[in-house]
Amino acid sequence: MKITVLSLIFSPDNVSTAQIWASLAEDFKAAGHEVCVITTTPHFHRDAGMERKQPLRNWLWRLVRRSEYAGIPVYHVLMPDKSVWPPLRMLSWIWFHFAATLLGWFLRFKPDVVVAPSPPLTIGLNAWAIAAVRRARYVYNVQEIYPDIAINLGMMKSRRAIKFFRAIERLTYAKAAAVTSITPAMCAKIASRTDPGKVRLIPNFVDLSDVREVARDNGFAREHGLGGRFVLAYAGNMGVPQKLGVMVELARRIPELTVLFVGGGGDADRLKREADGLANVVFVDYQPISRMGEIYAASDIFYVGQDPQAAADGIPSKIYRILGHNKPILAMTSPGSDLADFVRSSGGGVLIGEDMDAAAAVMRELMADRPRLAALAATGRDYVLKSFSRSTVAASYLQLFTAVR
Repeated sequence: MKITVLSLIFSPDNVSTAQIWASLAEDFKAAGHEVCVITTTPHFHRDAGMERKQPLRNWLWRLVRRSEYAGIPVYHVLMPDKSVWPPLRMLSWIWFHFAATLLGWFLRFKPDVVVAPSPPLTIGLNAWAIAAVRRARYVYNVQEIYPDIAINLGMMKSRRAIKFFRAIERLTYAKAAAVTSITPAMCAKIASRTDPGKVRLIPNFVDLSDVREVARDNGFAREHGLGGRFVLAYAGNMGVPQKLGVMVELARRIPELTVLFVGGGGDADRLKREADGLANVVFVDYQPISRMGEIYAASDIFYVGQDPQAAADGIPSKIYRILGHNKPILAMTSPGSDLADFVRSSGGGVLIGEDMDAAAAVMRELMADRPRLAALAATGRDYVLKSFSRSTVAASYLQLFTAVR
């Protein structure tokens, strides 16, 4: 079987969706299938070490570059860094959709199946266009439900815009041979908007093959003065939906707690202003993936937050890896969300609400009870290793591709 993976981000970009689909592509090839990837040049979380291991070379001048990942050809459409002027970034997305479709049409690689993870929502239309011309089938993977997230967070208010993107959503689902998503609630919502028979639940996975034991007193901990401190950490994109102000408020209420932010994003500047004057809040820029082991080891518990208005439209993929690294989760979300269900089912974390007095009380209890933290971490790790293995998820996709081709 020949499989084209069409993704806005892919290795060597250092972001969770890129690494998830890089691992799956590698597993598809290892199972004996031919794989080709169409994506962008690294632009989201640049990682110099990963880019040295997977060098990009000009293929169509600098407009399209080529690399290899685990023996898989990867075509990278030129994309500027995510921090560029927003109108230029929008034009770049339009360019990616245009160029990726042309690549899908004219590359010598003729797929049987095209699989496209979202976001963006519109990448499903690219996959459909490629599949239609190459007489293939396309599978749409929903990591986050759009336009719901943008609407629920108040980022999309125009009735015309909402109507337009709802129409794109319906068309994207209708033309797909199958639609996959990562939680039962997301699948149920999608099934209410298209043929339920084509909707499949395939969760994300945890892969700990590259995890090694790292001492608590490591280089990262010493560099940022974390030794001997109780650390509540967050690593990743800092946006409004992540509700990261909760962490700053916990730091304000609990001076003996150290709050660690690793990453960046649209909400980073606001968070830094809110934390101004708080000596127990540490901000660190995005780190190479090679240092994540040190970051996990230097931290006691990881925060995962969701704006309640968007809690039904996605689940943070970082939760699997946090538990896989033997660290518990402190989750702020709505009680009925997929994230809340996951935390309860895994036994690997604690839920808090928007009542900051109650949240601070929970945090103090955890800080005073190290054995409980260790038990949460061990239970959560066992849960994800048994339920979300990489091999099981890859096999589920391959079974689906075989069924729809």
